Amino acid sequence: MKPVYLDHAAASPLRPEVREAMAPFRDGLVGNPSSVHRWGRSARATLEEARDRTAALLGVGGREIRFVRGGTESVNLAILGRFGGSQAEGKGEPLFVRSSLEHSAVRESMDELSSRGARVETVSVAPSGEIDMPGLEALLREKPELVSFQWVNQETGIVLPIPEIAERCRAAGVLLHVDAVQAAGRVPLDLTENPIPLLSLSAHKLGGPRGMGVLLVRSGAEIRPILFGGGQEGEIRPGTEDIAGAVGTARALEVALWELEEEVDRLSELRDLLATRLKEGIERLRVHAEHAPRAPHILNVGIPELPRDLLPGALDLEGVAISAGSACRSGSTAVSPVLEALYGPSAGSVAPIRFSFGWTTTREDVEFAAETTPRVVERMRTLGVGG
Repeated sequence: MKPVYLDHAAASPLRPEVREAMAPFRDGLVGNPSSVHRWGRSARATLEEARDRTAALLGVGGREIRFVRGGTESVNLAILGRFGGSQAEGKGEPLFVRSSLEHSAVRESMDELSSRGARVETVSVAPSGEIDMPGLEALLREKPELVSFQWVNQETGIVLPIPEIAERCRAAGVLLHVDAVQAAGRVPLDLTENPIPLLSLSAHKLGGPRGMGVLLVRSGAEIRPILFGGGQEGEIRPGTEDIAGAVGTARALEVALWELEEEVDRLSELRDLLATRLKEGIERLRVHAEHAPRAPHILNVGIPELPRDLLPGALDLEGVAISAGSACRSGSTAVSPVLEALYGPSAGSVAPIRFSFGWTTTREDVEFAAETTPRVVERMRTLGVGG
C-alpha cells in the first residue's frame, strides 16, 4: 500500500481547488498592491476581493481582516501587539492570561512578555476539557490586558468552551484573543454570535497555501505593530502583500466551511474507528482526553513501555506518517507541555503519538494505520526498545 499521511494537524496538502484559484496570480504578472499604475490597481482589487470573501465567510467586516505570514505570526501580532499598546499607555505590569494547553506560539510569546515586565497567569484545563472557571473569573476581576485561549488544542483535539469564555470576557470588559488555527473547518466558528475581538487562523491547516495566516482585529481591539517598514494591512503587518496567498487563503476557508458538517461526521467516524482498533490491538493504551469534547480530526494516544521519540520514525518506515505532538516541537524529546498540564508526572511514562486527519484521509488509510501501529509497537516491545 502507498504511504499513508495522517499528520494533517501539522500541514494539510494543498487542495486542487486552491491551487486552481491561485494559479493566475502565481504564473502571471501581478503588480504591487501599493503601486498606483494599472498593475498595482489590479493587484489591490484582487487583494481586497480576497479580504472581503474571507470576512464574509467569518461573518465580519472586510476592514477587520489582516493577511499575515502564518498562524504563529498572527498569534505573535495579537499578543506582542497588545503588550505594545499597554506599554504606550504606561501600564507598569500588565496582566496577560492563557490556558495551560496553549500552543507554543502563545506560550512563548507570553513568556517573552514576562521577561519584559508583564505578569502572566495560567488557567488550568482538566483532561475532561473542563476549565477552571472560578480561577478565570478571579483573574478577569483584575482586568487583564489580554486573555488568550485556543479553540481546539493542537495535540489532543480538546475543544475549549470559547463561546462561554468570550461572554465572560465581554461582561468583564476584557479583550480576548482566540487561537483558532486547529478549529477552522473542524468546529463551527460563529463569530456573529460570539464577537471575539482577536482571532488567529492559518491557511495550510485548511489545505491552503503555506506561510499564510489571518488575524481578525475587531473594532476597538487596539494592537500595535511589531514589525516596521510600511503601512500595509491596516498598519499592523508591513510588507508587500502576497496576492496569490490571499486568494488561496480565502478559497481554502471557503471550501472548508462548505464541507464542515459532512467532514465533521466523516472524520469523527474515522477517529473513533482508529481509537477502537488501537485499544483492541495495544495493551495499556491511553486515549488522551478521551472523555473531553474533541475536534474530529485529532486522535492522541499514549503507549507505555516505549521511549517518547522513536515511534514516529518507526511508523514512518512502515509507511504511516504521524507525529509525537505539535509539529513546532519536532525533534524535542522532552515531555509535551500540553500532556504534562493534563496528566502531571504520568505524562512522561507513555510514548504519545498524534494521528490527524483531513481532506485526503480515507477509511483505507485508517485501516492501514490500525493494522500497522500495533504490529510496530509489539515488535518494539519484544525487542525491548526503551525497556
